[in-house]
Amino acid sequence: MSDFKSKLQHLSAEQIEALYGEYLGGEKIALLLERYAIDIAPSSLIKAFPPVPCAELECPYCKVSLYERRKSRSANSWNDNLAYCPNCAHRHYFPGRNRWHRDCACQPCLAARERARQAKAIEQRKRIKEHWSLAKRLPVPLHSLSITRQLQLLAVLEVRMDTQREYILAAEKATGDARVSPSLGMDSTILMALHEDQILLVDPDSPLDAFSDDATPKAWQNKVRWVANVSLDDPQRAGLAPLYRALHKALSAGPQPQWHDELVAAIQLLCNEEVCAYITSRSAEHGLPFEASKKAAEAAAQLLDTHPVRHIWSLANTAVRGALSFVARAQVNKRHAANTIPGSMLSLSERAIREEWQFTVSSYDNHAPRSGFSQALFDVLLQQHDHGLSRKVSDYIAELPGSADSNGCTLFCALCGSNLVHVQAGPRETIVNCKDCLARTLVST
Repeated sequence: MSDFKSKLQHLSAEQIEALYGEYLGGEKIALLLERYAIDIAPSSLIKAFPPVPCAELECPYCKVSLYERRKSRSANSWNDNLAYCPNCAHRHYFPGRNRWHRDCACQPCLAARERARQAKAIEQRKRIKEHWSLAKRLPVPLHSLSITRQLQLLAVLEVRMDTQREYILAAEKATGDARVSPSLGMDSTILMALHEDQILLVDPDSPLDAFSDDATPKAWQNKVRWVANVSLDDPQRAGLAPLYRALHKALSAGPQPQWHDELVAAIQLLCNEEVCAYITSRSAEHGLPFEASKKAAEAAAQLLDTHPVRHIWSLANTAVRGALSFVARAQVNKRHAANTIPGSMLSLSERAIREEWQFTVSSYDNHAPRSGFSQALFDVLLQQHDHGLSRKVSDYIAELPGSADSNGCTLFCALCGSNLVHVQAGPRETIVNCKDCLARTLVST
């Protein structure tokens, strides 16, 4: 018996109930202590009352009735939602008595919840394995992939492959600042395109929190791991290291004429994304909430007709500084100032052309790592030492085999007829260098 409870042992059960009724009725505690000859501090009287048994509740381990402490007459005590076992540490929390939900933390309850969690995890993993089974999908031969998918796959492997565990890391687990593409939006588009073509499959052994708990588990794109579903010379799914080497070797052979249209689209898309991602990144670094993504893409497409990516980055830096000045000068909010950046870049471009600006390499050009897609396209396939940053988009397109002249005609070698040509566009003539017979032909423009 606790020291508090011993203070009422001289009273009968009926007297204790009468005392408790008077206490709740608002009688002064000092008078109650004197009337019932209780030697206790007034603030401790409530602790001396015996607990009330809960007839409808029983301890699942001791098989005895649970007890609830007496309520004090203060308003807060009526929110208590606890019943307890007098023999062990088990606690029962009444639902709905207050907004806080609690679970018993006694060892048997902890063990029971862990067993339930494990059983649920086993069941969930079973459903995941059934729905996302790798055995249901046949590998896709590498030679059947379009050049766009090859570039996308190499970009993903470059950044996220784990050759020891033979899977591709989830987006949220990617190491460092490495990106598949210049922006998270393009990353997501690439991943979904590869998944829809069954080039990448969801790894059913991914952590359980990478899936929903539905009867048909959904895979959360940023959390789930991936498996490359590509075969090489045999029908078996290739390992990541051999696949990476084979893909790198195939792309290193250079562009083919039949890829011309896809490569044009890839170059234009990547350069546009490089500009848009740079604007967003530089704005964020200066606390400007840039949201005019559609306007930025339209401005980038227009600027890329006349400027290299690196020059547009310089224009973006100047426009960002102008937006910050606009905030300080005109007392406008930062969101409004940020939305002026695309228009400012177009105005700056006109001045740059009119005044023949000499652009210098900015220290901010390398503030973020290059993406895997940029490396795959410009370094591996096109073998451009400037990484696609220092010349206009039209210059890179003009050098693609199967390029068309100003009249829309596809160029080829005049001696051997090969489409494997390197094209240099000049103001008065176009130089066609054949990569097969090494002949050099001049075409008037």
